Amino acid sequence: MKARRELFVLAVLLAARPAVGAVVAATGYAAHTIPTADPVAGGVVRRGRAVLVGQGTFGAGGERIVRLDGSATTVATGFNSLGGFDLDAAGTLYVADNGGDQTGAATGDTLFAIPDALTRTAAVSAVGQEVLPEGTIPFAMDVLVGPDGSVLVTDAAGPGAGRVVRVRKGAAANLIGGLNIQGIGLGAKGTLLVSALDDTYTVGTILRYMPRGAARGTFASGLSGAFDHVLDTDGDLLVSGSGKVVALAPDGSALPDRASGFAFSTAMFFDRARDELLVLDSGASAIDAVCRDRDGDGVCDVDDDCPTVGDPAQADTDMDGVGDACACAGSAIEKARVTIGNLVTPPGDDTLAIKGQMTVPASPAIDPVASGMRILVRDGSCTVLNATIPAGAFDELHQAGWKVGKRGTFTYQSAAGLLGIRSVTLKPSSGTPGLVTLAVAGKAGSYVADPAHLPLRAYVALASAAGQCGLATFPGPGPAPHCAYDATRGKVKCG
Repeated sequence: MKARRELFVLAVLLAARPAVGAVVAATGYAAHTIPTADPVAGGVVRRGRAVLVGQGTFGAGGERIVRLDGSATTVATGFNSLGGFDLDAAGTLYVADNGGDQTGAATGDTLFAIPDALTRTAAVSAVGQEVLPEGTIPFAMDVLVGPDGSVLVTDAAGPGAGRVVRVRKGAAANLIGGLNIQGIGLGAKGTLLVSALDDTYTVGTILRYMPRGAARGTFASGLSGAFDHVLDTDGDLLVSGSGKVVALAPDGSALPDRASGFAFSTAMFFDRARDELLVLDSGASAIDAVCRDRDGDGVCDVDDDCPTVGDPAQADTDMDGVGDACACAGSAIEKARVTIGNLVTPPGDDTLAIKGQMTVPASPAIDPVASGMRILVRDGSCTVLNATIPAGAFDELHQAGWKVGKRGTFTYQSAAGLLGIRSVTLKPSSGTPGLVTLAVAGKAGSYVADPAHLPLRAYVALASAAGQCGLATFPGPGPAPHCAYDATRGKVKCG
């Protein structure tokens, strides 16, 4: 039986740790939990409302994959020691298992593919779902679906023996080798970021590689562990593998820890649609979630009816989706257009365009560099988009922020996309005091626009206390302005 170096070292680290309390998030974030029936294991991913997470007990056939989407559905069984998860665009879940050497194990030590993981109602057995023959990747640890459709798997065989295996069309080839490798993820501009540990399994390093495996140096070193890593919406890298989740800026420099209080943080997933990190804590029967919470009221910004003013009660007496604490008596947005596209494909590639003009008080002049901006889009049943564009000048390091152009034009840019929003332009009129033309553009988003619950309402606010806001309403089918859904193109168009 082969040695289980990772499991042995993890057990030693956990045994040395004191009992911990609830997870504590950094300032500007909030922590909450998603309960699970059994201890979490392996990986976690989310698409839309559906969370896929490993659960169960280490050992032959003791672990399974469960979908949480209002109820709990087991989608696959018969795993021994689950590793990382990743989803492709079609909803196939790729998972690693490194427990094929366990007494009584029916399969393992390879990569598996679970079809229709987001929708299936009956569980499949791990046996028969192998992408490669069992035993092909003895220490299969983490999984990444690459942009080209190939699947990359880390083989955590120990110091000097670990490798990254590229799996494509049922064949495997070594891509990177010679490391005490752990996790793998995508970095900025399509690079690969690979985490590795020193020979004592206590000090972590993040290494940078090109997609074809060429080394491009060290991203960060001297970390207190390095189990998994993901990019957030700011372009910062979050790293697990200790009693906390470490945050690193795009240049590798340390930022305040994103969260602490874990027994041992393991697999992670960053949900860009919710601006929220999901973390598995070893031995816990819950998924820890850390979301953006700028006003510190304990409510995730994406769920907060007033995300810039502390309002834990979420008072919204007129039920317009705008909290009473930041209500704004503005004007109608004229010439308004809202278009949301790619709704028939899986979430993650949705497009967004909002255009219009609104009249705000001429004094004080608009200044989103100081005030930021809020964009809220709702249909007849739920929130489609609740985005808080932060204040602040453009930051070259994160490639995000506001720029001031000619004649008082303001432009927000985000290379990573904030909830899919890549750019916002605000252009004050030179001839009409208070008139502002706005344009919002997004791609690679995940919007829950439901054609069955049209029409839409769009709310835009800069400085609410100064009356700098506007509202566009689209009453439904009939003469313009109205909303229509093109089922062939998967597009909602209002205006």
